[in-house]
Amino acid sequence: MSKYEISMEISGPFAMWSRPDTGATPTSYPVPTWSAVKGIFESVAFFNDAKAWIRPTRVEICKPMGSVGGELSFQRYTNNYRGPLKDKKKVNFQFSSLILADVCYRIYGVVENGSGQHLKNGNNPCHALEAIFNRRLKQGQCHKTPALGWNEFVPSYWGPLRDNESLPDATEVDTEINLDLVSVLNQVFDKAVNGQYKPRFQQGDEAWIKKGGFHYAE
Repeated sequence: MSKYEISMEISGPFAMWSRPDTGATPTSYPVPTWSAVKGIFESVAFFNDAKAWIRPTRVEICKPMGSVGGELSFQRYTNNYRGPLKDKKKVNFQFSSLILADVCYRIYGVVENGSGQHLKNGNNPCHALEAIFNRRLKQGQCHKTPALGWNEFVPSYWGPLRDNESLPDATEVDTEINLDLVSVLNQVFDKAVNGQYKPRFQQGDEAWIKKGGFHYAE
């Protein structure tokens, strides 16, 4: 059976991939979580009936081609809490967080069959979703504007990979980045479609960023 693989690049001035173990002072992972990447893909294209869906497989940290690498940039960021626990009788509650600055990622995924039916010519939702995704990516169209974690962190670029050195804004994988993240949130629910709340974490060798790349556990 054919693999329906897709990829895209996304970059921006700020990003926030919240670590659930950092509590009231959120701190970002260096790379987006599985769920965050799935959300970015779905901001471009998805099927309401879930007959096909995009499973994230890996992410690569990138930098401008030819530039010095090996560094991640974090900075403080103050935000207003507007969540359900806010006391409406009081002024906005502000909290501090630690976010990423000047980020660029290449994200990869595979279109999975969610219909439960055998794929065949003329009735192949995986092929259809792949075609819709690639067409929208090329044309700069989307279902909603992708975000780098929090919705206010709008990307400065999202689209096809900029891996051609002839492009003025070409990028490359930052192979100087190697980090042990110890524990990384993978999936929040037990199933990718219509699942129940059951967080799963990647640990040990699965929690490493190696030569700028991070693989999501299946």
